[in-house]
Amino acid sequence: MKNKRKVELNDKWKQIATKAVTDDDFRKKLAKNPITVMAECNLSLPDTIEARLEAGYEIKLFTSPELAQELKEEVKWWKLRVDMIRDFGKDDKVTTGSIAAPDTEDGV
Repeated sequence: MKNKRKVELNDKWKQIATKAVTDDDFRKKLAKNPITVMAECNLSLPDTIEARLEAGYEIKLFTSPELAQELKEEVKWWKLRVDMIRDFGKDDKVTTGSIAAPDTEDGV
């Protein structure tokens, strides 16, 4: 991937990630539909990459085997970000249980 394209993607990603960390509603929306929300923030998949929802929650990216090396590198970039977004949504799935500190330093 050309450096200019990588810088462009990273700059847009930083804005999205920052908003996801500081805005719970945006983070939930992003976790539910990352590709659409990212596109709304001017960060869109190239036409040669197809995103599909698999197993009800995991986004898989598909390309043709003849894809140029530069686009293969961009696919790797996208996969990493999609995995990060999936991690953003994990916090919302915890609905029961508690975490408590031990009563003493020994844990007893």
